[in-house]
Amino acid sequence: MNPVDSSHKRKHFVIVGNGGAGISAAKAACSAGYQGIIHMVSDIEGPTFNPMLSPYYLSGEIVYERCFPFGKEFYEKNSIQCHFGSPVEAIDTQQQKVYVSGGGMIPYDDCLIATGASPLLPKVPGIQNSYNVFTLRTAEQMIRLKKALMGAKNAVILGASLIGIKLAEVLMRKGIRVILVELTKQVLPFFAHPQLAPIIHEHLLNKGVDLRLSWALEGLEEKKGRVYLHFQEDQIVKTDLVLICIGIKPNLEFLKGTQIEVDRGIIVDDHMQTNINHVYAAGDVSQGTNQLTGKKEMMGLWGNACYQGRTAGYNVAGMNVSYPGYLPQYVNHFFGITFIHLGDINPQGGEIEILKQFEPSEGIYSLLVFDKGVLVGANLINNLKEAGRLKTAILRKQTKEGGLSRYFFYPSGKDFNLIKPVFSPSFMLAKKDSFYN
Repeated sequence: MNPVDSSHKRKHFVIVGNGGAGISAAKAACSAGYQGIIHMVSDIEGPTFNPMLSPYYLSGEIVYERCFPFGKEFYEKNSIQCHFGSPVEAIDTQQQKVYVSGGGMIPYDDCLIATGASPLLPKVPGIQNSYNVFTLRTAEQMIRLKKALMGAKNAVILGASLIGIKLAEVLMRKGIRVILVELTKQVLPFFAHPQLAPIIHEHLLNKGVDLRLSWALEGLEEKKGRVYLHFQEDQIVKTDLVLICIGIKPNLEFLKGTQIEVDRGIIVDDHMQTNINHVYAAGDVSQGTNQLTGKKEMMGLWGNACYQGRTAGYNVAGMNVSYPGYLPQYVNHFFGITFIHLGDINPQGGEIEILKQFEPSEGIYSLLVFDKGVLVGANLINNLKEAGRLKTAILRKQTKEGGLSRYFFYPSGKDFNLIKPVFSPSFMLAKKDSFYN
């Protein structure tokens, strides 16, 4: 790595991490006229990579370069001092120094921790070092998987998550037989309401997906280049590849011994400031404000990471910028449908009501969740046009008796229709039943 001038004649802004949050912070600081030196530290070589684009590269929908939204030119154009391939080992918040592997040290006036997250792996011996097990957080992992797909006939995907289902579609289009395994009793356990999940389940079965719900991985072994997965009740699945899509965990190991406040992630305020002066955090490593609940929560979204990083960058540059938080929202296209998740679809409370509307002939399903009469969440299938208005309604805490009693939507393509609080016959109010009852 390049030697660092520690004279402090110019300020040093050290960004630990080169993902969406880190690069957005650097860009914001530059655009706000930051006069100091910006350092970017990362254990990975190369420009910022967006892992959310991996399935689209693997499917051939985008070229490799599209996975790097800021390109290589950004760093040179903005005189960023890059310390790539240099994993951070420790941060001394009292002396304001960042230590990297190989004995390097970088002083800082302000530091942003944007180290992102790593894939969660099942606690099974051998899985971490298996050459036939794949995750998708880096460009290197993406390329390695693409090469492996060329000779694969079958694959097991652990996790019926949004990325897991999308990868199942990509692999099946390549003629690869896929078994999609989920530990819980439904697909999309964190995103689909239990009353909507059966519709997605049936759709996946109709598309030829081999679904195995409530399956727990207990062991893994490799024989002659193939993987043998052991599940409960002595069930064994033999496969060429294993893709793991069960979640992520923040990269926090280097913070041991510091006074930075950490829960699951690093706690930040609306300026992305931690409890330590001049130390900020953003992206998957942080816990910011959930706009709906007001609680500090992790939000593994590229857009949220970029907003958070941008906020930190502006504030380091001397501006006074706050970020109110993010509403959980996910839009995914898979197997010919568009699935949308907004807000909290499984609130904890005793006054929960579910409003459902569907037109099976058009493949349109909508489920709204109310807590004490206030709209708090929604699941939609093939009803993208209403997502924006429902997001606004959630943020405004609209109620059935208030704004929402007048503006429920019809999935037939009409605009919102004026209706009385007694709902249209096509709506069903339920607490325990399903769409099929």
